[in-house]
Order: sequence, then C-alpha cells, then structure tokens
Amino acid sequence: MKRLSQSLEWSMTRFLIAANVGLFGFAVIANAMEVEVRLPFVLLSGPVVGIEARVLEDVIEKNPGITTVILKNSKGGDANAGYMVGELIREHGLDTALSGYCMSSCSRMFLGGTHRSFSDDQPLEKTFVAFHGNYADDGRLLTARMPGLKKWILKYSDGKANPQLVQQWVDLQNHSGFAYFYHQQAKVRLGPEKVMLCQGTEEPKARAQQCEKPEFGDALSNGIVTTWVVLQTKLQDAGQSPDLVINHEEKR
Repeated sequence: MKRLSQSLEWSMTRFLIAANVGLFGFAVIANAMEVEVRLPFVLLSGPVVGIEARVLEDVIEKNPGITTVILKNSKGGDANAGYMVGELIREHGLDTALSGYCMSSCSRMFLGGTHRSFSDDQPLEKTFVAFHGNYADDGRLLTARMPGLKKWILKYSDGKANPQLVQQWVDLQNHSGFAYFYHQQAKVRLGPEKVMLCQGTEEPKARAQQCEKPEFGDALSNGIVTTWVVLQTKLQDAGQSPDLVINHEEKR
C-alpha cells in the first residue's frame, strides 16, 4: 500500500510539472526534460528546451527535502538553460550526480552542484559528462561566446579546471565534438586520466581509439567532480520504502 501511495505521489509530481509547462504548448511538453522527484533526489533527463530553470525552481520550492539533482541521459540543448540551471543549483546549495550521459548544456547544469559525483544508477562505463563550445542552430561555433563560457567553466569548477584543456573543448569547431570525462574506475580504454577529446569527425564506434587522450588531469583534478565516491542510489529492500537512498560519506 505504501509503495502504491508513493507511486501515486511521483505521478502527481509529473502531473504538476506538466501543468506548469502547459502554457508553453504541447510541442515543448513532449520534448522537455522529464522530471521525477524521489526524495532526497530529483532526476532530470532528456533534452533541454529552455524552461528547465523555472520548472526546477518550482520543484525545489514544493519539495524542500531535495538535496541532490541527478542528471540522467541528456544530450543537452538550450545553452542558456544550462547556465541558468547550474547557477540555480549552486544558489540553493544542492549537490549533483551523473547517471548515464550528460552532454552539452546538461554538463553546465552538472557543474552547478556544490558536491559533484558519479552515481551507481548505471554502469560507470556508460556514465560520463561531456563538454564543448557554444553553437548556432546551424552548428557553427559561436566564437564570441568562448571567453564567457571559459570563464564560467573555471568559476563553477571551483577554479580547478585546467585552462588549456578548457580552451581546447570550447574551441571545438564541430558541435559533435566533446571532451568526455569518466570515473577513474570505469573500464574504458582511455588511459590513466579517463578523459578523451573528440573533434566530432571520428567514427562513433572507434572514438576510444581515434580521439585524443589529453594529459591535463582527470575529472577530479579538473574540478568536474569533487569526489570519486560513487553516490549510492539503489532502491531499498522490497519491504521498505522505495525512496532512493543517499550515502553522504566522504564528500571531499
């Protein structure tokens, strides 16, 4: 009965969010990030369309028990929304965690976390955060925005991101190019740093071989994450509450 009650609560959360974004039109609702509250977490997944900051602000207000924003399987989208959500998360002192891929504007949301980590929600080999520059709708690199983006990255990585590495990824000419950061324990053949820089012209199945392996530090030394401790988010035993569980041990 308790499980049913909480399922209804989660469904109601989704309904309220849909109602909040309804005035933007059906097309936006169909393509917006999916938001799910599982205290103390809120999960954001899917494309970034531009309304995320307002929606997240409303969710935080209605759920004061939220401590962590989990970013799950998002290829990004609207650049300004990425900045705004990242800044909103930092303003509220919330943590962020990765589940699966978090790319482009999603990566800026991730950097907003006070503490930033990988989670156990998906295998580490399938979990990464990926950064690149700002691009026009036609894919053209917006060079005028590079200095601002670089400054923002340096600030929200707590001053730890290597400026040379950041310069390389904000200067990627192809919007399909990214700097990928994996956990140190991920079983991927990317060298000791577990970082790869792809120009966007590589064969998708051969990126691990064809992309550069820059030696400017790993995700931790660059301030992309603040700890290697993997956030524990597995469901509890069937007889207990299905809320996700957080492990607060060792937040460096």
